[in-house]
Amino acid sequence: MQGFLEAVSLALCQEKCRACNEELKVDLIEFLNSPKEWKELNRTTLCECCFFKFELAAPLLKIVNVENMAPLLVASRLPYEGPLKKMLYHLKYDDDRLVVKDLSLFLSQALDDLAKMVRIKDCILVPVPLHWQRLLKRGFNQAELMAQRVAYSHDIRIDKRALIRTRPTATQHQLGKQERRVNVHGAFQARKKLVEGHHIILVDDLLTSGATLASCASALMDKGALSVNAITLAYALADSRVKSKTQKAAG
Repeated sequence: MQGFLEAVSLALCQEKCRACNEELKVDLIEFLNSPKEWKELNRTTLCECCFFKFELAAPLLKIVNVENMAPLLVASRLPYEGPLKKMLYHLKYDDDRLVVKDLSLFLSQALDDLAKMVRIKDCILVPVPLHWQRLLKRGFNQAELMAQRVAYSHDIRIDKRALIRTRPTATQHQLGKQERRVNVHGAFQARKKLVEGHHIILVDDLLTSGATLASCASALMDKGALSVNAITLAYALADSRVKSKTQKAAG
């Protein structure tokens, strides 16, 4: 009987862990007997060991200054290194959308962190948009895919039309700090009828200097948004040095 169950498990799940490349196996008995909330968290692209390594990673809370407006608070869940860096690369450039489910679990944790300081039920999730040329080439916006899952799990409204990228921009993490500001300055436009009078939470996959989020926030506030904060899945390691300071300030 045990051999039969193992054979069925392999037939149902022939994926490999995106972090360590080990074959993923489903313990059918454990899964069928597990509580409903465990089933909803069932991983599809990470083995148990790698999943809990991610769980142990330190989150980041960062204050990003925005010209002529109140600073925005950014909650980010995982350092952008090693396996996560590889997973995001394959998501963006190899169309490995299976990882979205697992990565969204960690993005949800970033929203939970933000919820300790912001009343998220009053907010609208707005994914940072891609320029239409990049969206056409890639076929999807990874921030939007993850935001949709987070919005569903937290029962929060999401609006992917609230913000548009008006011109193509270079990839931020390849640029210097000043170059990042110039790269995204004026690159976004908000739709007034969709954001005026609302509290906004921006959603993106990676936080570097915060220049992209600051540019988005400026566009949203210009069109009447009441407040803007943000969540990201990952943060560049260069930003990890502010972790202790921002957490003390938040506490």
